[in-house]
Amino acid sequence: MSGYAWGGTEEVWFHLAERALGHGHQVIVAADHRVIASEPCRSLIDKGLRCSARRPFRPVRLHRLKNRLKDDHQELLSFQPDVLLINAGSPFDLGYNEILALLVEKCSGKKVFFCHFNSDRLKVENREVSRSTFAAMDHVVFVSQENQHQLEVQLAAKIRSATVILNASRLVLPEPLPFPQMGSVQFANVARLETAWKGQDILTKMMAMPLWRDRDCQLDCFGVGPEEDYIADLIALNGCGSKMKMAGYLRDLKTLWGGHHALLLPSRGEGTPLVVVEAMMCGRPVIATDVGGNAEIIEDGVNGFIAEAPTVRSFSAALQRAWDSRGRWDDMGQAAHERARDLVLSDPPGKLLKLLEELVS
Repeated sequence: MSGYAWGGTEEVWFHLAERALGHGHQVIVAADHRVIASEPCRSLIDKGLRCSARRPFRPVRLHRLKNRLKDDHQELLSFQPDVLLINAGSPFDLGYNEILALLVEKCSGKKVFFCHFNSDRLKVENREVSRSTFAAMDHVVFVSQENQHQLEVQLAAKIRSATVILNASRLVLPEPLPFPQMGSVQFANVARLETAWKGQDILTKMMAMPLWRDRDCQLDCFGVGPEEDYIADLIALNGCGSKMKMAGYLRDLKTLWGGHHALLLPSRGEGTPLVVVEAMMCGRPVIATDVGGNAEIIEDGVNGFIAEAPTVRSFSAALQRAWDSRGRWDDMGQAAHERARDLVLSDPPGKLLKLLEELVS
């Protein structure tokens, strides 16, 4: 990851590193300098975490030349890890970044690729190279069965050694939060502000429809990202400013979900979104698209609703079914909480640590 100080993908290595350090392992994290400077990362340095920071280097030709003289993350190569966990946003990250791909090649230990996201919208630039990349991995971890299936279709090949392990929730609650009184319905969209994948443009069109414009509901859009101004412009363009507003970034999930009834997530691609697990943990039903692992944890009509496709028509239809069932949202939120608790109690960090330990035992 680059360009951000923290993201849902960082929670995996953070919880893994915390657990591994507690078990007496030595751990180094090699990441973008913003991640290394973040508060969560700094909290582990006192516990023994080593760090290697990567800074942007442009243009690419000069970066290649610089890398011949001194590798990015030289500290990682000197560390000589027994096992290297490649924490990747998509299955093709190493194809997008040849410098990091070279770094992975130079590491001699066992290699595990952790894939947080996949989509049929991702283009496979070189299928043979991608097949070779995954053939060289000792194990591949996915956050959803669908992401693994999609990659096997993209490669037209089976992944020989793979496991599905969900991301760990930042929040664990013994009980769901009290459900807000049902007056005006308060929806929340919690996502990176990037329409290509998170679909906020779909929401701006939908909330402008007379069906939703004339109802007693409000949608708050939480998050940060490169398209904040663009989404605000879309809200103005579609004339839905009275129904939808930009709400900034709010890390306190209890405060966020204490005042909202349901999560709307019209994504065009996902892994298994951490925001879904967290909303469910707080006892809120989720209306999401059938991408990534959403349908693997959301049971339609039981703890949320699934839209068949990331389109205005499909998402509006799913939200209409949710609206017709809003008298059951409190009970659905309880079911959502129980599902999220089951996922958390499966101990994702412990599963991942055990997998890595077994590879080098």
